[in-house]
Amino acid sequence: MLSGLDIVCFATDWDQDPLSKHHIMRRLAGPNRVLWVDSIGLRRPALRAGDAARAARKLRAFWGSRLREALPGLHVLSPLALPYHGNPAADAVNRMLLSRQVRAALRGLGMRRPVLWTFLPSAEPLAGSLGERLVVYHITDDFTRFAGHPAENIERMERRLVARADLVIASARRLAQTKAYGGKTVHVVGHGVEHAHFARALAMGRGQLPPDIAALPRPLIGFHGEINDWIDTGLLAGLARARPQWTLALVGRIAAEAGGVDRLLGLPNVRWLGQKPFAELPGYCAAFDVALIPMKLNELTRSVNPLKLREYLAAGVPVVSAPLPEVGPYGDVVRFAATAQDYITAIEELLQQDRAAIAPTLSARVAGESWDARTAEIGRLVEAALARKEIPQ
Repeated sequence: MLSGLDIVCFATDWDQDPLSKHHIMRRLAGPNRVLWVDSIGLRRPALRAGDAARAARKLRAFWGSRLREALPGLHVLSPLALPYHGNPAADAVNRMLLSRQVRAALRGLGMRRPVLWTFLPSAEPLAGSLGERLVVYHITDDFTRFAGHPAENIERMERRLVARADLVIASARRLAQTKAYGGKTVHVVGHGVEHAHFARALAMGRGQLPPDIAALPRPLIGFHGEINDWIDTGLLAGLARARPQWTLALVGRIAAEAGGVDRLLGLPNVRWLGQKPFAELPGYCAAFDVALIPMKLNELTRSVNPLKLREYLAAGVPVVSAPLPEVGPYGDVVRFAATAQDYITAIEELLQQDRAAIAPTLSARVAGESWDARTAEIGRLVEAALARKEIPQ
């Protein structure tokens, strides 16, 4: 495990649902000191409630406690930025604002020669300006494919960042291929899972399930995660209409970008249970008879390595997934479906199986893919990159 380093990490907001970067940095904090910098965003906010709420949270964080200790060894900085990404003048102001705020936080924490570790291309202007020992670009999404993001501007930032980076890591093979600008070596390290946390579902009886899902009619076909424009809500609606005796339970935040949500939630056998704390997710997984990864298949999702895949499996839940490249290697324990009828056929077959009997096998399939193991693998890459850079030429 890496130790003794100062790390400045540019990522999504610390207070959102745990993503890969949260799991990794939680493990690195303690043996190392981490300054987590909340995202300044990559797209312009629209005039909608979700963006307004996020802006309000940013302002409260900035004026309230701009730099706070979230964990022992991990401080969070919520920087202030102009919400006009892609505008040259606003980008220049944001570079100046971000640089000043990060430098001040580093000074306040006594951090020198940090490892600059970014999950976002928006940190590119700071690469080479913080006196860093190493620049790590850790790619977990193809931001050029997100709706509402300035794709050309992001690609320019990414190209410069990849060129400057001492180490580039990708969470999916397709990302490694598409982001290897100039022939740069990109190391693939897949996502992990909080295996012990989700495996708690294996021992949960009906009486231990969260009340809001325990009361729903069965069979329960479940999904947990963000409902965004990459989720095929039309397909889910087709499933619900075709099998009215099933209950489709959706657990998670609904993003403003998601389409067709009102039609889906208007169906009598669809239940949206809202966003739940990470600590409670095993209980919801334990309630699912079958879990879904109903993503559209497009240029964005072909680069996705879904966290929920390993979480479902660790909890012992049978899975039906869209044929995503990163889910392909799990074909021994996952059923694949491309159409509503494919999903129905796969779900009906899984409902005939003894859920309790197959759950331990499903969970064991991902037992070796913990976030501890993934973080150790990433740490070895960082150590090797440090050694290469610091050997006298």
